Amino acid sequence: MRAFRASAATLATCCLLFASPAFAEVGPPVPLLPVPAPPPAGAPAPPPPGAPASAEGIRAAPLAPADPAWIGTLGAADNALPRDLWTDAPRPLVAAALPLLRPTTSPGLQDLVRRLLLSDAAAPAGPDTPGQPSLLALRVDRLLVLGRLDAVQLIDLLPQANTSEQIDRASVELRMAASDADGACRLVQQRANRYGNPWWDRAIIACQALNGAYDEATIGLSAIRERKIAADPAFDALIETIGGRRQKLDKLPDPTPLRLALLAAAKLPLPPETLAAAGPAALAAYASSDKAPILPRLAAAEKAEAFGALPPGALTLLYGSVEAKPEERAAAVASGRLPDDPRARAILYGVARANGAGAGRIAALTPLLADARKRGAYVTMARLVAPLIAELEPSPDWRGFAGDAARVLLAAGDFEHALAWVEVSGAPELRVLAALAHPAREDTPAPLAEAVAALRQRDPTSAPHQADLLTALLPALGEPATAVELAPLLRPLHEGMVPPAALWQEQQEASAQNRVGETVLLSLVMAMPGDQLSPEPLVLAQIVAGLKAVGLEADARAIAVEAALAAGI
Repeated sequence: MRAFRASAATLATCCLLFASPAFAEVGPPVPLLPVPAPPPAGAPAPPPPGAPASAEGIRAAPLAPADPAWIGTLGAADNALPRDLWTDAPRPLVAAALPLLRPTTSPGLQDLVRRLLLSDAAAPAGPDTPGQPSLLALRVDRLLVLGRLDAVQLIDLLPQANTSEQIDRASVELRMAASDADGACRLVQQRANRYGNPWWDRAIIACQALNGAYDEATIGLSAIRERKIAADPAFDALIETIGGRRQKLDKLPDPTPLRLALLAAAKLPLPPETLAAAGPAALAAYASSDKAPILPRLAAAEKAEAFGALPPGALTLLYGSVEAKPEERAAAVASGRLPDDPRARAILYGVARANGAGAGRIAALTPLLADARKRGAYVTMARLVAPLIAELEPSPDWRGFAGDAARVLLAAGDFEHALAWVEVSGAPELRVLAALAHPAREDTPAPLAEAVAALRQRDPTSAPHQADLLTALLPALGEPATAVELAPLLRPLHEGMVPPAALWQEQQEASAQNRVGETVLLSLVMAMPGDQLSPEPLVLAQIVAGLKAVGLEADARAIAVEAALAAGI
């Protein structure tokens, strides 16, 4: 499959070359067939251009130049979106909506945005808006902002004629975040003279410092100062420290992957608020550096994994590198409560992993999941611990843990294993959650009324919102449900984050007309009021219904389950 994608990219590049003016100037094309003699006098005139070719002749039509704006690395085997996903989508609308995508901790949205931005597809028709970034540049920019490190493979496919400074800078940063400093610095060396501005000058100096060429880096720093370019004290302090003249660094403005790679190499303390201001790609760059101290690396890795910039396996490796005394591990399990501390979470995860699939593992996982629920990170923690829970055999002896086991496995998409835990728990709200995850039989409607009653008994304060959410999501998925008494659920109007009417209507129209790319893009924008999935029931129902309508039912169900878990169901 990779070979096929490479061949497709090569074919696209060749088409661009043949369509380019530079190629046309080489000379007139050599005819592939003999040139026919002029028709004899009185013979019928040849058909005009655009007419169908007759049996006596062959008509050639020029190919339209290929548009590389949506060259992709994902194919059918990668669960890519369809190649015609942008059919009938207005290019200006796509260009306006792309910058609205933002980093999110929602695994369902992360997967959907990955497939949207990396699927190989025909680009939306039409030209780019003059004076504005190209559609390709906007797409690459979002891949960097969202921390999609696999975008490096996409950039490698792009024809050179279609790269720009914005794309090349994003490529440098993405390579740094992906621990490919050599590749990033090769690109800096190739492009610095082309663009010749302070960003590239500093990128050269950074690469010299990272590669041990401290004298050259110092000379470059002096040259920048002599040219009276706007000062960058934080960058200067990093380069000088790497070169052996340790400086103090109180702040690190603009914490990009390149700058955090320099910070790790300088072995300076992490300035306050740096991780809070860093994007997913920069967090991944710092977390992946073995030159940085383990505790701030852990904090960066947890955030990077939550944003989807690091795979769960990378975080578990870091968790495994945390050393703890036996008494610390025993105390972490016995207390049942965790400080908001990455090291404490690493210790508990290590205990759960080291114990066999039995009571010792459950004893460690229980406080770990309770802490995640308290921090609003239940779904991201579920992604991390799902493999450990999948190894457990459901048993009535573990009924107290059955609810967490079912929720984690449903969040991970492991419906079959989850269903056994749902039965052990006996909780009606978990049966409704299972109905969101997987189509129910028509003769067994989801027990919504029983679930609402159980939720009200457990937490009367949260129950109205939870019931409202389930009441909205089940019909959006076409799931039958038992009737619920609405009177106890009525509540005053609340302030919420509702999308603009134009966005709402356009998403609804796009889904009704099966415009896949437009539906996905606008649904993602609607679902991202912040870095978490929208909590609004009506908004979520609209998103879920739209995705289901264009054939993405699995994604719609994953988002519905995630929304229910985030609401505490």
